[in-house]
Amino acid sequence: RNIIIVSAGFSEDGAEGGRREKKIKELAKRYRLNVLGPNCLGMMNSANNLNATFAKSEIKKGRAAFVSQSGAICSAALDWAQGKNFGFSKFVSLGNKAVLDENDFFEYFEKDRETDLVVAYLEEIEDGRKFMEVVSRLSKIKPVAILKAGQSEAGALAAMSHTGSIAGSNEAVLAGFKRTGVIVLENIEEMFDLLLFYSKHKKIKGDDVVLISNAGGPMVATVDLLSKNGVSLNKFSRELVEELKETLPKIVKIKDPLDIIGDADAGRFKDAIEAVLEDKKVSNVLILLTPQTSTEVKKTAEIITSLAAHHKDKVIFTSFMGGKSVKNAKAILEKGGITNFDFPNKDVNMLTKIINYENDRKKLRVYKRIPAQEHKRRGEQLDYIETFKILKKFGIPAVETHKVTGQNDLKIMSYPAVLKAVGKKIIHKTEKRAVALGIKNKQEAEKKLKELKRILEDKSYCVSQPMVAGDIEMIVGFRRDRSFGPIIMVGMGGIYTEVFKDVQLGVDDISNADIRDMIEKLKIYPILKGARGKRGYNLKILDKIISGVARMAQKRRDIHELDINPVILKGDKAIALDARIVI
Repeated sequence: RNIIIVSAGFSEDGAEGGRREKKIKELAKRYRLNVLGPNCLGMMNSANNLNATFAKSEIKKGRAAFVSQSGAICSAALDWAQGKNFGFSKFVSLGNKAVLDENDFFEYFEKDRETDLVVAYLEEIEDGRKFMEVVSRLSKIKPVAILKAGQSEAGALAAMSHTGSIAGSNEAVLAGFKRTGVIVLENIEEMFDLLLFYSKHKKIKGDDVVLISNAGGPMVATVDLLSKNGVSLNKFSRELVEELKETLPKIVKIKDPLDIIGDADAGRFKDAIEAVLEDKKVSNVLILLTPQTSTEVKKTAEIITSLAAHHKDKVIFTSFMGGKSVKNAKAILEKGGITNFDFPNKDVNMLTKIINYENDRKKLRVYKRIPAQEHKRRGEQLDYIETFKILKKFGIPAVETHKVTGQNDLKIMSYPAVLKAVGKKIIHKTEKRAVALGIKNKQEAEKKLKELKRILEDKSYCVSQPMVAGDIEMIVGFRRDRSFGPIIMVGMGGIYTEVFKDVQLGVDDISNADIRDMIEKLKIYPILKGARGKRGYNLKILDKIISGVARMAQKRRDIHELDINPVILKGDKAIALDARIVI
């Protein structure tokens, strides 16, 4: 029942090819067949020396699985692996994904004892809900790193002026990745860097690092990178400080980063590294070296590999910067199982990704998939009054809203008040001049009502609301992505949402911890918390609003899009002033 179709000439090749691929799907469903491809390179299994591809390359046994939707990426990866003497456990080219897709293989790798790491290149994820369910389980036991293509095309949608902008966007995919603990790869180079780094350093512990260097400039630049990526330096124990003082010159400042200065020979490198590795509170050590007058490059590389062999519980990685002078030393490090990058930014990048994965894994919950619900008719905006009733039903505090049809309705208004023209075609009310603020009395209300009635169209009408003043305007909502389901959004709201683009995304099953994490990652968070002597806002109410939005996304599956903008914050209160629902 297991079939690989390497042949091209299917959905990628016009209407006739599409019909051929459809027939394959029908046959696979009827006879319960597992079909890989068509239009793929095939697959390899190093455990039994199976090469079911049309590539000449053989793969060495390893602990990393590789999955790619691109055959060209597969070919490049195989050639790269041979050059680096790198091994894979499994190697899969997905092709057109007519029957089997990435989710089927991710599900397999969860139980595959020969695989410790899964790296994938994907161009599309058809079933995002299943992806989140499968990968959230897989990520709890082994890291999954993905390079998602098509980011630049979706990048234009990142403005997120309203919740609807995220439909099918890269932002929705990244929200799904975040929910499942995926290590996000930014480019092909990172993909290969991670394969190398993780194959040698599976035992990353703690979230700090000891930096040892004979070069002040690169050391300072690396400290900046570590700080920017949230990786802290180690606080040397008293015992370690005393030991280093005994062996290193008095001019050396005993702290992390440890600058053993430019005249350091191999012996000084040995003294510093050995003392650091003996300390039980040290887990990760990054060694920077530039070739200077006193530097014994080759001998230092041999010392590092020897010390690493005696301290297998520690993670030691290096950056020997230079060209001709460090060439032989790099070969020694590679042979000794030490990851060496030409520049320390790569070391920091890889360390950061693994540390973040380990931290995320501890709090990762398995996503429970809710089946998608398809609707024949989409894009119908719900009645404005009905929209506010739904908000209140899900515990979202909203301003009192009443329909205004004539003079009698103005008599029961409380002042100061707001009048709005609402309807399906009135989305950006400020631009349409469909809002009258700060109305002081009935006479002013009569005048504004006449002006608003001039812009009313079919099925639109006017509403009144009490004037509510606030300090901060937020936007909260969700959009039902075709693949990943409801994507929840919170950000800076008001008329400048499009300008500042300060938003965070999550998926529909967000926990209270997830909600607070989204809020704390907003650029506006320091103001929300309280800054420059000003009192902060009651964020528990904002938490409650976002939680209500998430519940609505799960319970009301007929709602395609919700946009609450603005939610006004003032002191201990938060209230929704305007909202739009599309069913």
